[in-house]
Amino acid sequence: MAELAHAGWRRLLAANPPAWVPRHCRCVACLAVALADAAERNGLAVDRERVAAGALLHDIGRSVTQDVRHAGLGAELLRTEEWDPAVVLIVERHTGGGIDALEASRLGLPVKDYTPVSLEERIVCHADNLYSGDKRMTLRQVEEKYRSKGLPEAWRKIRALHDALAAELAVDPEQVAPVPLDLPA
Repeated sequence: MAELAHAGWRRLLAANPPAWVPRHCRCVACLAVALADAAERNGLAVDRERVAAGALLHDIGRSVTQDVRHAGLGAELLRTEEWDPAVVLIVERHTGGGIDALEASRLGLPVKDYTPVSLEERIVCHADNLYSGDKRMTLRQVEEKYRSKGLPEAWRKIRALHDALAAELAVDPEQVAPVPLDLPA
C-alpha cells in the first residue's frame, strides 16, 4: 500500500475509536481492495489507493458516535483536515446502499444525497455491507439483518448496489476473497 492508505490507517488509529473499529475497517479495506483489483481486471479505471484509504477511514466517525451520523461526522472531520476530497466522499457515502435526501431528512441528517456515485465509493460502501465487525456476511445474512430492522428499502438499495457491482466487475462480490494489506502497527 502506498502513502495515502498508510496515512489513513494512522489517522484512524489516532482518532482512538472503539477497539472493534480498526479491525472492521481493515477487513473492509481488504475486501474493497480485492474488489478494486477485480474492477481493474475487467478493464475499469479505479483508484485502488483511494479505495484503500477510504475503506480504512470509512468509520472514523465512530470515534464520535455509534449512530448513522458517524459517516457525515467522519467526513466533516476529514474535510477540516483537508483530506483528499474523493476519500472524504467515500467516508460520507458509505452507509448501507446510500441514503437519499428524503431519507436523510427522516434520519435527522443534513438534507442531501449520500448515495455512493463513483466506483470507488460504491466498492467501499458494498465491502462495508459484507462485514459486521470483523465477521464476513453472506448476502442472505445482510438481507435478514435489514429486514429484521424493518428496513426493506435499505435492503433493496444494497441488493441493487450488489447487482450493479457484480455486472461491472464481472464477478459476484460475495464470492471475492479479501487480499492482505501491509499496514503499519
